[in-house]
Amino acid sequence: MSHVHKNSCRVCKGMDLTRILSLGEHPPVDNFIDVEHINDEKRYPLDVYFCGTCNLVQLLDVVAEEKLFHGDYAYFSSASKPLVDHFRSYADDLQKENLTEGDLVVDIGSNDGILLQNFLEKYHVLGIEPSGNVAEAARKKGIETTDGFFTVEMAKKIVETHGKAKVVSANNVFAHIDNLDEIVRGVQELLTDDGVFVSESHYLLDLVEKLEFDTVYHEHLCYYSVKPLQRLFERFDMEVSDVRRVDVHGGSIRVYARKKSGAVALSVQELLTLEANAGLHTLERFDSFQKDVEAVRDTLVTLVRRFRAEGKVVTAYGAPAKGNTLLNFCEFTADDLKYVTDTTSYKIGLLTPGSHIPVVSPDILRTETPDYILLLAWNYRDFILEKEKELRERGAQFIIPIPNVEIV
Repeated sequence: MSHVHKNSCRVCKGMDLTRILSLGEHPPVDNFIDVEHINDEKRYPLDVYFCGTCNLVQLLDVVAEEKLFHGDYAYFSSASKPLVDHFRSYADDLQKENLTEGDLVVDIGSNDGILLQNFLEKYHVLGIEPSGNVAEAARKKGIETTDGFFTVEMAKKIVETHGKAKVVSANNVFAHIDNLDEIVRGVQELLTDDGVFVSESHYLLDLVEKLEFDTVYHEHLCYYSVKPLQRLFERFDMEVSDVRRVDVHGGSIRVYARKKSGAVALSVQELLTLEANAGLHTLERFDSFQKDVEAVRDTLVTLVRRFRAEGKVVTAYGAPAKGNTLLNFCEFTADDLKYVTDTTSYKIGLLTPGSHIPVVSPDILRTETPDYILLLAWNYRDFILEKEKELRERGAQFIIPIPNVEIV
């Protein structure tokens, strides 16, 4: 089956689940298509639920992994310079705090090796990546990479061939996983006794406070806060030992989990208190979430369509996964946005999923000056506005959709 609807929470297995946001039906956000395959496109419900037992915010409609992470997966992390810089800093933190020369570092969902490339000189590394084309890109950098999805069985094989890992990481992937129990058991199998499992995921507090509804898509099954993560790891005799907020992807949380030792950083309780004060542990906090998200959508749609009615040329900048959630929720098409520019070579020449807007090289902006450009990669706002200073001086104005619609 390509899609199933679950009836229980993937952390606590409870069934006290309430829908807090519905974005309609969407195609997988990274499945860029050509004209010939438009009629083959599938859409699936995109609804967000709150668990009244452990407070995990999650999707219950699960699209089959092979529909999302296929052989020609379109996302290459290293295409983003801010991400490259982020993972270099992240690697520095791990080296200073958690590693000794010669240790093994395993990255689950390693993409094109954006994190592991920083460890090649002093450490043993192994990437695990289900998308063949992306795994091959990592190998070309000299990073040993295993194709496939991480399981307990794979963890056992890695221990046999490589030994145990001092650090196991899962960045922008731990939230993608439906069977969390399998992953945690595999991590337990793979880690040394003093090792650490580190994950980065979008942080629910940022999503809610900044109305970052576009970070909701089928790959992102969980929207984490500290409380449900504590519940998850406790079930496996592990503990959340440290948590850190990081700016990447519009606001993320880096979580450190270990076999229980009692050494828990103050940051864990500090974030738990912050979450409680923000109401994240109560259903009432989400009462107006749907209405607030729809207000952002309505403002943006009205603005873009008014510009088009005035004869203005409106395009979009960047074709990230989140951008496709926004485009589809707004029901934008090529009648609204002439094209989307993106640096990822794989996407160029294809159409955005669902909205079917042509993706073109950013080179077009050297000769064309749109009146307005919708910044889909709004989380890199400052970097992009500085990068495109000359384009803006020629008269192009950027529309920032989130957290508030504005023109700069």
